[in-house]
Amino acid sequence: MEMSCLIVDLNAGDAEAKWNASPASKEALLDTKFATNPEDALAIMASVMVSPLIIHVQDYSQAVQTLLSAYQAAFGPMSDFQVIVNSDPSPQFMVSVFEFGVEQFVANETWVAEVSAICRDVKEKMSDPECAEYKTMSLVIAVRSADAGQITEAQAAAGDLATYDFRAAYANGKASEATGDYSAAIDNYKSATGMNKLFRPVSTRLGEACLITGRVDEAIEIFQKLERSNPRDIDRKASLASSYIEKGDFEMAAKYAAEAEKLDAGSSRVVEIKAQVMLCQGDFTSAFALLDQMSNVGPFFAAKLNDLGIKLSKSGKGKSALSLYQKAHKVVRVELKYKITLNAVLACRRLGDFDMALKYVARCAREYGSLFPKLAKIKETLEKERAEQALAKAGTTPPTQVG
Repeated sequence: MEMSCLIVDLNAGDAEAKWNASPASKEALLDTKFATNPEDALAIMASVMVSPLIIHVQDYSQAVQTLLSAYQAAFGPMSDFQVIVNSDPSPQFMVSVFEFGVEQFVANETWVAEVSAICRDVKEKMSDPECAEYKTMSLVIAVRSADAGQITEAQAAAGDLATYDFRAAYANGKASEATGDYSAAIDNYKSATGMNKLFRPVSTRLGEACLITGRVDEAIEIFQKLERSNPRDIDRKASLASSYIEKGDFEMAAKYAAEAEKLDAGSSRVVEIKAQVMLCQGDFTSAFALLDQMSNVGPFFAAKLNDLGIKLSKSGKGKSALSLYQKAHKVVRVELKYKITLNAVLACRRLGDFDMALKYVARCAREYGSLFPKLAKIKETLEKERAEQALAKAGTTPPTQVG
C-alpha cells in the first residue's frame, strides 16, 4: 500500500528546507509532500494516500482542526501516524488535538529524525497485509471509495480484528454507516469505546450515529460530555445545536449555534445549522440557497436534504426536487452521493421521465460500486414502465398474457 508523508508548515518557516537538507530524511522511505496552508494540504489529501501527517504549528487554531478533521475523515483513526511539531505545547493545545486522538508531539530540534523514523514504521506496516494497521487502513480506503463491494471485501479481510482493536472497530463503524447500517455502526462505536474510552473520535461518531437514528437524548448526553472536555471544538457545538433543534429546544440550539459561529463564522457546519432551522420553519427556499456554502456534508444533514427532496417530489414539485438533489450531490461526502442519486431516480420516475431515471440508475450503480438488489429491482421496473409508456404514446396496448 503506497503512502505519502504530508508535512504542513503552518509556521511559514523553513520545514521543507530543513527536511531536504537533513541526511535523516533520506532514510524516510516515503514520498514526501509539503504544504504551508490548509487549502494546499487538503488538495494533497484528496489526490494521494497520506500517512503520516506532520503539522508544524505554534498553537491550536481552526486550521489545525481543519487538517485533523480532514485526515480523520479520509484516512481514519490512525492517531499514531499523526504528529505535531511543537517543542512546548500548551495544556489547552494538547487537549484540543487529543479530541482527534493525537498524542505525539516532537521537538523542533529533533523533528526530522523522529519523523523519518515514523515514516519507516508506516512503510513497514503498510507493506504487510497481515498487519492490523494495514487492514484498518484498507477498510478506511474502501469507505473513502464509496464502493460497497470493496467495503465488503475489506471487512472480510479484516476478519475479527474489530472485536479486539479499537481502531478497526471505529473503521468498521464507518463502513457500516457507508452502507446504511447505522445500528451496526452504533454497535461498533460502542465496542470501540469500551476498548479505549479516551479515544475521542469514536465518541463523536457514536453521538452522530445516535442523532441520525433519532436517539436524540443519547446523542446530547454524549456531545455534552465531550463539550465539557473541550469547549473549543466547532463541530461539537454544531452537533449540539443540531441535536437541540431536533429536540425542539431552540433556545439551547441558538446558544451553541452562536458559540460555533463565534469560533468560525465561515464554517460549513455553521451554515448547516442555519439551514436546519430554516427547514424546521418550512423556509425551504432560504435553506436551499445556503447549499452552495456547504462542503463535506455528513449523513445527518444529508438525510435532511433527502427528506426535503422526497417531500417536494411527492407534492408534485419534481423539478424542484431534482434541482435540490443536484446541489446536494455536490456538497455531501463521497460515500453519501449514491443515496442522493437514488432519490433522484425516484423523482424522475414520478415525473414520468424514464430515460433520465435510468441514467441516474447507472450513476447510482457506479457510486455504490455494484448494482445492489434494490437498485436492480428499480431498474427492472423502470424499463417495464418505459416500454408501457412508449406503447401508450403509439396508441397500442401491451399484449394480454395467457396464463
